[in-house]
Amino acid sequence: MNKRLIFAALATGFSGMAIQLLLLRELLVVFHGNDLAIGIIFANWLACEAFGAFFIGKRIEHARKRVRAFISLSILFALFAPLALYLVRTVRDLLGVAPGVGMGVFPILYSSLLILFLPSLLHGALFVFTCKLCAQFAFHGEGASSIGRVYVWETIGHIAGAVVFTFLLIPLFHSFSIVFGMGILTLIASVALATFQERAAKQKTLAVLMAAVAAFVYLIASDGDEQLHYHTIARQWPDKEVIHHEHSIYGNVALIYREGEYTFLTDGIPVFTTPTPDIVRVEEFVHFPMLAHPRPENVAILVGGAGGVISEVLKYPTIERVDYTELDPLLIDLVRKYPTPLTEAELGSPRVRTLHVDGRRFLEVTPYQYDLIFVGISNPENLQVNRLFTAEFASLAKERLREDGILVVSLPGSLTYLSHELRNLNGVIINTLESVFPYLHIIPGYHNIFLASTTKDVTMIHAALLYERLGEHQLDLRLITRPHLEVRLAPRWLVWFLESMYGATEEINRDFRPKGFFYSLAYWNAMFSPYLSNFFRWLEDLGLSLFAIVIAGCTAILLVLRWQVASLKRLSIPYSIATTGFAGMAFDLLLIFAFQVLFGFVFHWIGLLMAAFMGGVGGGGFVMTALLPHIKDNRALFIKLEIAVGLFAILLPLVILAVSPYLGNPVVFALAQLLFLLLAFFAGALIGLKFPLASKMYLAHSPNLSRTTGLLYSADLLGGWSGGIIAAVVLLPVLGLVGTSLVVVMIKASSLIMLTTSFEGKRVR
Repeated sequence: MNKRLIFAALATGFSGMAIQLLLLRELLVVFHGNDLAIGIIFANWLACEAFGAFFIGKRIEHARKRVRAFISLSILFALFAPLALYLVRTVRDLLGVAPGVGMGVFPILYSSLLILFLPSLLHGALFVFTCKLCAQFAFHGEGASSIGRVYVWETIGHIAGAVVFTFLLIPLFHSFSIVFGMGILTLIASVALATFQERAAKQKTLAVLMAAVAAFVYLIASDGDEQLHYHTIARQWPDKEVIHHEHSIYGNVALIYREGEYTFLTDGIPVFTTPTPDIVRVEEFVHFPMLAHPRPENVAILVGGAGGVISEVLKYPTIERVDYTELDPLLIDLVRKYPTPLTEAELGSPRVRTLHVDGRRFLEVTPYQYDLIFVGISNPENLQVNRLFTAEFASLAKERLREDGILVVSLPGSLTYLSHELRNLNGVIINTLESVFPYLHIIPGYHNIFLASTTKDVTMIHAALLYERLGEHQLDLRLITRPHLEVRLAPRWLVWFLESMYGATEEINRDFRPKGFFYSLAYWNAMFSPYLSNFFRWLEDLGLSLFAIVIAGCTAILLVLRWQVASLKRLSIPYSIATTGFAGMAFDLLLIFAFQVLFGFVFHWIGLLMAAFMGGVGGGGFVMTALLPHIKDNRALFIKLEIAVGLFAILLPLVILAVSPYLGNPVVFALAQLLFLLLAFFAGALIGLKFPLASKMYLAHSPNLSRTTGLLYSADLLGGWSGGIIAAVVLLPVLGLVGTSLVVVMIKASSLIMLTTSFEGKRVR
């Protein structure tokens, strides 16, 4: 294969992956780190790529000047990527969504689709154009080989892009520098292909390309990228001064300032405010549990401790040790860089140990026992946080508590009305805690506080007892006084709360069936997209049986259509590729979901997991492309690969569930991360093996290369799009790990039936 074509395929894959991951990070800031958005973003990127591959890519068949057409698309891709980044930074302002206000599922879907549309559309078309140029200049019309080889080289570019982006670009450069750099790379690849043109056309094309490269270089050299960076950051937070904005390996960390107050944010979510915290929430969250314990000495605070919580804990003279965990060291570095008397006293206390580790992982490995364990996040709004609200976490916390220890959890609440969504959100966590701890005391409020313990004493606290202990500790608090205690702990509130909880869910929140995350999504959407409330209520009772009925019905309809409609006689191969795309995206999301559940820091690993997956895709594509001339029965092999994808869907959750109980062992913990990369590679290999073989089988009946490439590539990507949307919004939150895998098995069974009842490929030997 010509080196210039190889470079073009590599550059297309590299820049496409880097820009996809960059826009993913930026969109997650806009969507407040919502894990659901990962699947939607991936799905929309694939859908737009499919549209570009099919509707634009196939036009190269009739283009007279194909190299010029490729170069034109490359220039547009280089221009529209920075525009997409600009739109990401300003979309909340354009939509009139105030900073800090959440966005529901539908706004996430359409806003990300509009932002990603142009760059991903052009990237999909570039794949088909590269295949055609490869067939024309390298293989002299041999279609299947050109498709397979371009697929492999572009995949290698994807892998390199993911690795370089994760370990080099993100730590060293800000977003506009990265996107301009990717534009330069894309244009340089076009310069290499311009040499295929005639002399006069080549000179004109090179002049245009060099002018475009010079413009990007000038923007970087003149700090135009810096100006755009700070301008768009300011648009994200109007009326506030953005002190710091940086992507770390764990996410985005920002610091904003207004009227003497610093607010620290991770992925757009406020973590804490200094120097004046939310006094009502902080004092109630800390002192109700601390006073409920007869003598608190050792305390663990998992996330969100700086800026008030630690300070209130340290007011107790009996405290000997406070272990505070915060995964991202950049967040604490910023707190130290912009100190206040409050945070200096907290983090500088000899009784406080600040640990840069996932809070759940810390409990797995620490040898200490605690009197109180505080979960500092008050809503399981994403999978990372949901891990601190599951039955498995509660069991772990129970092991780390002393005999009269207390686990402290808080959730959104109300003292006037509990909506359906709020009842279920609180109900699932109550059920979860009660499934592990024999005693649970609930303190209703606008932030409900749950005290779980193995001792009955926690259920017998009352205002007089807490006020007596307040005096024993000689605490001078601003909010917690005797009248406040009498009002907040009045029995009528608990009676009202329990009556209002009638009809709440009986589900339990588990690691691999995250119903807490689902009910948090439902609550979130009820606030910001209330028109979707009925949809989420319908999802609550969704089960595998409904999916089985729907998939069986769709399969029957497709069989009838294939028999009755002449133009659909060759439906089986595109349908198999589409369901394989669905399975591939589901595998990707399953691995991301499971990695987040088990380890708690998937943000850093998304690029690596995608690189491993794409490595498998490339490896599978390379092997199959090399084997194409030697395969004796294409159809039989294709059916075997179809069965293999279904078997992998069964084995994937079994492997994950088998490993999860042993992660307390440091060796297993490290090896399990490598295992995820291996699983991603195998998942990708199964996908990659099928595409070149499908291309050969389809080309036997339809020799139009561009049409075949566009059809199969778009079927693959549209299957991935549907997999991303359905798996992210429906399957993973509702059915969990095992249920999602079983749905994939059913879908692959459907395409297997279509293949085994078809005559496609039988004549190709």
